[in-house]
Amino acid sequence: MKKLGIFTIILVLLSVLAIYLYRGQQKSAKGIISPDRDFTVESMDEINKIVIKHVKLQPLVFTRNGQNWKLNGKYNVDPAVFINIEKVLTKAKMLYIPPAAASATIKKSIENNGIQVDLYHDDSAPFKIFFIGADTQDSDGTFMIMGGAQQPYAMHLPGLAGGLRSRFEQPEINFRDKFIFKDKAENIESIKVEYPKDLTSSFVILKTDNEMNISPTSAQNIVPAIPPSGKLLNSYVSQFEALGAEAIFNNLPQKDTITSMIPNCVLELKSKNGILKKCKFFAYDDFVEKTGNARSPEEIRSQNRMFVLVNDTDFYVVQNRVFGNIFRGYQEFFKTTPVVDKN
Repeated sequence: MKKLGIFTIILVLLSVLAIYLYRGQQKSAKGIISPDRDFTVESMDEINKIVIKHVKLQPLVFTRNGQNWKLNGKYNVDPAVFINIEKVLTKAKMLYIPPAAASATIKKSIENNGIQVDLYHDDSAPFKIFFIGADTQDSDGTFMIMGGAQQPYAMHLPGLAGGLRSRFEQPEINFRDKFIFKDKAENIESIKVEYPKDLTSSFVILKTDNEMNISPTSAQNIVPAIPPSGKLLNSYVSQFEALGAEAIFNNLPQKDTITSMIPNCVLELKSKNGILKKCKFFAYDDFVEKTGNARSPEEIRSQNRMFVLVNDTDFYVVQNRVFGNIFRGYQEFFKTTPVVDKN
């Protein structure tokens, strides 16, 4: 009996040890990512350039520009859109391993219609290359395969429904920063505002020796006897620090028709570094809803939206809840109390 008891104790101890070693191996295995599914990085700080190559769309090249990103060497990147790519590159996890019978079909689909993603530390050579295929049948993940690997995986973002492909399958314009003005007051040299349908409301603000002066642009203006309000001038100029558009509509079919019309407002902002930005504003409601013909600053402010042609190149739609306060008339800067919007 005594020997049987000792034997039983030994068996129990060996069983406990086996369970402990098994769980340790399981835990260790979970912390190791196989090289053929090493799609992510620990931090975006590891990446200085991202190249995304599509079958049908224009290639996208994102390069780090300090804390921000530049797109195709020309445009600032919209961080609200770019975050969708950042999350995949840092947080994507394996959903499941496709069965062997399906792997060949998945690989063939990726070869024909895959999106190639190259990640760079610098410009020499990518340190990571992977391909993005179609979303899974349930659209809860996306098939991906590392460059040079044979095994595809279904990847997803834990806690977020939907596939990952659409985050990379976007045209260039969708990633572009939609800010029209990001000019700090101390960097602005002058602002010229003209209302072609209301010349007496037009003006120019010029900064000299850290002082701001306002003058009319039309001989029809009557210069008020009182001096302009410095508080109103400072408040006006400071508004150009962050004015973003709702959308870029360069491919809008009616663009040429709209821009051939007389603009409701033409605004030119010149920065101290000599860069001039010219914006032509067209009343959205007047054109789309046929509500009338906005002429004065007050009538323009009553619009819900405005079309904007910037430097005769890019065409935007902006909301007046964001831009409305820049439509001011010359006379309004001589009021002793702040102007209150009627919107």
